[in-house]
Amino acid sequence: MDEISIGSWDHSPSFPIPLDILFDVIQHLPIQSILVLRQTSKSFYAVTHLRSLWALLLRTLVQEQNIPIPNFDEKSLDCLSAFELERLACCALALRNNWTNPDPDAKREVDFYKPTEPDSRIIFMEFLPGRGNRWLISVTMTAHPRKYVIQCWDVAIVQPVCIAELTHMEGPYGGVIINDDPSSPAIIAMQSALTEILTIDFEEEDPESAFVPLSTIDGIREIHLLSGNTLVTRRPENGGEVSVWDINDQPRERIQLVNPSLSQNDRCQAMHLRDDYMVVVRQQTIEFYSTIPRPNVIATPGAPISYPLAQHSFQWRIETINMSEQVSWHAARLHRPLPINIILRFGSIYPWPVNMLHHFVLTPNPAYVPGRETSLYNLPYLAQPTPVQTIGSPVRLFTPSSVALGRYGTALWLDSHTEDWMGPSDHGQRLAGRILTATGESSTSQHGSHASIVFRVRDDDLWNKVAIDEESGRIAVGYVNGSITLLEYS
Repeated sequence: MDEISIGSWDHSPSFPIPLDILFDVIQHLPIQSILVLRQTSKSFYAVTHLRSLWALLLRTLVQEQNIPIPNFDEKSLDCLSAFELERLACCALALRNNWTNPDPDAKREVDFYKPTEPDSRIIFMEFLPGRGNRWLISVTMTAHPRKYVIQCWDVAIVQPVCIAELTHMEGPYGGVIINDDPSSPAIIAMQSALTEILTIDFEEEDPESAFVPLSTIDGIREIHLLSGNTLVTRRPENGGEVSVWDINDQPRERIQLVNPSLSQNDRCQAMHLRDDYMVVVRQQTIEFYSTIPRPNVIATPGAPISYPLAQHSFQWRIETINMSEQVSWHAARLHRPLPINIILRFGSIYPWPVNMLHHFVLTPNPAYVPGRETSLYNLPYLAQPTPVQTIGSPVRLFTPSSVALGRYGTALWLDSHTEDWMGPSDHGQRLAGRILTATGESSTSQHGSHASIVFRVRDDDLWNKVAIDEESGRIAVGYVNGSITLLEYS
């Protein structure tokens, strides 16, 4: 349809309201009301097909509200038609309404991959960021004989299929990490007797040939973060230094992060890397470092050493933690650091964890100057995390639990709270969630210390891992028998 001009609308005797004022009114209407308005007259039919209107609605109703857009994959909005913009806005809001419902309706549920070997279980699952939001990485461990199978699944088709598979049987296994930068060719890092950086050939017909090595680093270490061309590891002995590597071509150690005030045996729990700074969470501390290499004050062999610019100590030891930036349209427009959500469960003196999840936020420092070098006087975040809310999440002794945290604020977890559905019981699991914000407030009117979303409840304890992809509206649940269930809500 040819777009009507602002001038012709403004001078229309049948409806003389200026078009820009009409747009201001329409953007405050729910999408369904706009679609109903379209059917009332030829004039409204024309207006509600304008590309400029849907560009405005997509921005104000979706992007500015930090709502993920299904099947968007960071396309340029400038090249999309009015119909495509309308479809994106409608799909995004429909997914959001379903996703934040107390009892979301799964539009698709499929079970796949059940290993034939006994004593197999899923020990890792994560969706690949970007790349069309269609790939899931899983790791299955088999006890007898001991082996680890790393697989990449195409979950965007009716029945998910494995397009890449790597089996590790000999020597130590230290886990895998996924690159948080979808533009990097280095997709995954695996730790065995050495550190391997791998990519995936998505066009390869033979799954066993699809994982392609890019580079290796000799030696055993803990791998913690892969972001673009940067790998962050920790040495398990000799002081436990944290090393930042440049993995372009020939990997080289660029800088070491050392905290003299702590025992370097304190294992790292989570990390966040941006620009010229890094946030490191250990068992009881959060540390902020500059990642700009500088000559050591005392000449020593090896990479330059960076010491904490600031740190904060928690009162209790951290049992598990998930940390993720929260998408903020306004912060991105101003080139400000994004707030960082932290979901953690503290440990206890007993052999079971504390039955609560704690939500903290690393708040951007209002005095931070973007573009200026990060230093003690120019920290991107306030050093002390802000406590926002506490969520009841009981876990029975020896029952598996797992937490996933998305960039758009969805916290997802497995716990043992099933009494509201099945009454008192010594078994059963709940797949629950909550939409987090940096202030603890929510557009979905969440209140109290309970989960606001319950995706699934079961009467046994077979779940042990969860993964989340908010952009596509998908959740993957791994089982202690090695199988996987995919839930889709878009």
